[in-house]
Amino acid sequence: MAVNFQDTKILNMLLMDSRKPLTEIAEKVGLSRFAVKKRIEKLFKEDILLGPTVIINSSLVGFRRTVFFEFKTNPHEPWLAKLLEKTGSCDLLDGITGDYSLFARFRLIDDEHFNSVLKKIDDAMAQSVFKKYRAVNAIYTFKESGSVIKTVRKNLKLDETDFKILDILLNQMEFVNTPLPVTTVQLTGLLRKFGFKVSQPTVFQRLARMEKNGAIVGNTVRVNWDRLGWKTGAIVRIKADPRMYDYVAEKYLASMSEITDLYRTGEEYGLLAIIRVQDLAEYNAFLLRLYDSKDVIDTYTTFVLEQRKNSPLSLKKD
Repeated sequence: MAVNFQDTKILNMLLMDSRKPLTEIAEKVGLSRFAVKKRIEKLFKEDILLGPTVIINSSLVGFRRTVFFEFKTNPHEPWLAKLLEKTGSCDLLDGITGDYSLFARFRLIDDEHFNSVLKKIDDAMAQSVFKKYRAVNAIYTFKESGSVIKTVRKNLKLDETDFKILDILLNQMEFVNTPLPVTTVQLTGLLRKFGFKVSQPTVFQRLARMEKNGAIVGNTVRVNWDRLGWKTGAIVRIKADPRMYDYVAEKYLASMSEITDLYRTGEEYGLLAIIRVQDLAEYNAFLLRLYDSKDVIDTYTTFVLEQRKNSPLSLKKD
């Protein structure tokens, strides 16, 4: 499918807020509400738009650790990538260039969960040719899925109903096969099917509470970037003055549209950014702009060769 300027503009608005009213999108794009709805449906049918989801603050819903693993593999052992693809706590998996072959992001509930996942990885890597991997802990999350993660209150307590609401919103395509976000009426109906006796006003109030307290950061859509024509992804490590990492991340990097995810780590290159651009020329322009900040000392880039998994966060402990 040929994606034109209007399609791209629609997708950009949905990425920023998938619940934005169609009338508002239509006004900004210069089309009728009906035409916008048809374009969204066509993008969905062509597997460019993969459906709506929500962005959540993983630490506020019980996932205390975000850990990145890099694996060195042999082309003749595809079983390792397939194992990671099936692991629920792994929500991002890329084939990459450099010393390692695979880059994975894991969401972990506690030390017990981490140890359990680590044992599975150790058992798997014992069967691999190189037996080489490394883990990098994310100390703080500045940005995910294009949305800035702001400092919020940490005393939010979620119950089983809240977690089911989040599960449905995160994985909406498993419940409702439509590119448009579920309404509170639909969400209430789905909850009742799962045995949750809730009213529509109660569901509305629970959503508002989770948004106010920062558990739900925003509403977005999942996009097949390759089919859209954005074929260049990269993992960029950024080195700055240790005293300036928070300032550089919050005041400079988080606002850069090319950066979809941004983390503070304990490595020598203390910031890890995941970026998405259309081509190498746009990546080069991004890198030059990155160095406009006098506080950025150095960068180290790993290019993404293949996106093997990019799924909504699983709320289940595996």
